[in-house]
Amino acid sequence: MSVLSHVYDVPSDDELEALMGAAAPHFALQIRGRIRSYLDRLPADHPRRPALEAQLQRMHDLGFEGERGAAGPVDLPPLDPRTT
Repeated sequence: MSVLSHVYDVPSDDELEALMGAAAPHFALQIRGRIRSYLDRLPADHPRRPALEAQLQRMHDLGFEGERGAAGPVDLPPLDPRTT
């Protein structure tokens, strides 16, 4: 059996977090495809569907819009331009 024909189980919450937790924008669409394949195998009333659908949207947004990151606190005092 090839890797492509193997049917993988829906991942646990921990496995899902490891898969998507630190997703980079250039991998987000591939991860989105894997999540979509998990969703397609779940029944409509499965309790994990809402979380997977939310992550599916997150990967879509990350893949098409990227991630800018939030500005953190400034940890250095401003320099006086006259002394530099």
